[in-house]
Amino acid sequence: MPTETPESPDITDQIGDVWANFQSLTGVAEIKKIMNAPQQWLMEQPLIQGILSHPGGKAILSWIESSQNVTAFPALIGQCGTAFLETSHGINRAYNSKVYDNLAGAGEKALSVLTSTSTERGIYGDVINAFNNSLNLPELSKTGIKIDYAMGSAWSSINQKKLQMQEEARKLRDKYYQELQDERLKLNDRRRTRAKYNNVARSLVAMGDAPIPSPKILRSTTGTGTGTGTGTETGTGTVIGHSNYDINSIYNDRILSIRSIQVNASALVIVPVVAPIVAVGGALATVGITAGIISSIASWFLTSCMTLIGMPASLISALTHCVTSIVLKVSGSSGAQALRFFAASALKANEALLMTVFGTTNMNVTAWMFLLAMAGPILIVSIIIILAMRNKTALAKTLYIFGDLADNPNRFNLMVASMYDTNAIEILDKFKASAKEMRDTARLSMSQIVGLGLDAKNEYAICYNLTNPDNPVQVTGQEAIVALLGADKVARIATGRLNFMDFI
Repeated sequence: MPTETPESPDITDQIGDVWANFQSLTGVAEIKKIMNAPQQWLMEQPLIQGILSHPGGKAILSWIESSQNVTAFPALIGQCGTAFLETSHGINRAYNSKVYDNLAGAGEKALSVLTSTSTERGIYGDVINAFNNSLNLPELSKTGIKIDYAMGSAWSSINQKKLQMQEEARKLRDKYYQELQDERLKLNDRRRTRAKYNNVARSLVAMGDAPIPSPKILRSTTGTGTGTGTGTETGTGTVIGHSNYDINSIYNDRILSIRSIQVNASALVIVPVVAPIVAVGGALATVGITAGIISSIASWFLTSCMTLIGMPASLISALTHCVTSIVLKVSGSSGAQALRFFAASALKANEALLMTVFGTTNMNVTAWMFLLAMAGPILIVSIIIILAMRNKTALAKTLYIFGDLADNPNRFNLMVASMYDTNAIEILDKFKASAKEMRDTARLSMSQIVGLGLDAKNEYAICYNLTNPDNPVQVTGQEAIVALLGADKVARIATGRLNFMDFI
């Protein structure tokens, strides 16, 4: 009986009241298209295809094709789609903020007051696991994988939406213009209509339209003279266009919410991608450090791995912080809000590179439109990081370290360790320490050292190539593990037939 593909969540329902209040923003339809076939969308992405077609990338990221992850795609992509829309909206609000002169400073302040709770420490451990193990970024960065991602269609999409918004705004402006020419419009109604006209007219000027003077109306009066006018106005008139509600005086002032600033995200600890991360514990495992590690992963994918053709390099930091905010939000971290300030700061510092777009309600949607156009790379990198964080390695309870003797392939050294109340960091540390001890104390040279972790049911949990204990390489996939250990060892381990005398 065929299994049914799980339905993707309806992200418009998840957005709820937040979304309903901002109808001038568009983009839900574009994101929902991804939900219609989440597995197909994810696996057809050039980045995923490029990594899995590369021998080095395939060896490290083969777990992404596991049945467990494939089953999780619909729900996960739904979560990320919702978080993307909410995050983009939050970044757009920060971009328009008149409260903060220093957006990056606001982000740093928000991060500094967050406490290192058990939830945050758990997320920190997951991020360490993603960097060191699931993605094995130190090793992945050596593969030289480079995937082209053309940005031309993204810029065209922004321009098309800008033109659509301009056309809608012009129709609305003309409508209000006609209403203001009606002398029957009462004072309060005229004020409200003129305020609407003001908003729409200013937004059009900000997007490059030439200003159109506010309508001036002369009220007709009944006279007894015999003049020979044109018939359009007689007697003494009142010039409504010169009232306090005329907007001509502010037409030429472009709407800018705050001054441009430089990003100074000192609270984010950016970790180099050349070595594994050394984990810290307790109060040192702050939300800022967690965000910094996620940013490092996102930055590597968006710069070293992907070639965003046509994307100004200075704008990539905005994408990086947006990805980090999404990952933190989906993971349940309280740091998601702070990262929106960093993304908005990066966009404000580069606003000259962005198309200025306003909605018909006079909402500046410049940041929103840019992020919406970049939804592809933002979502794909967010999903990879979250999957890597969920690719747990903390189930091993018994660790076996095999050292193959170089002069006798049929014999090998063996070390066994039992783990209790473990996490991914402790398991990896134990593997590395045992491998170093084996290499340092062995009387005979060894061709390779392999670590295998079994769970409480004596089933496979994790495998590492520990030949270089300082740079352990996680091995995933049954075929890869069998090739590394040998079919005979795997069979004996699986049946529990382990005899110390066989290994000495």
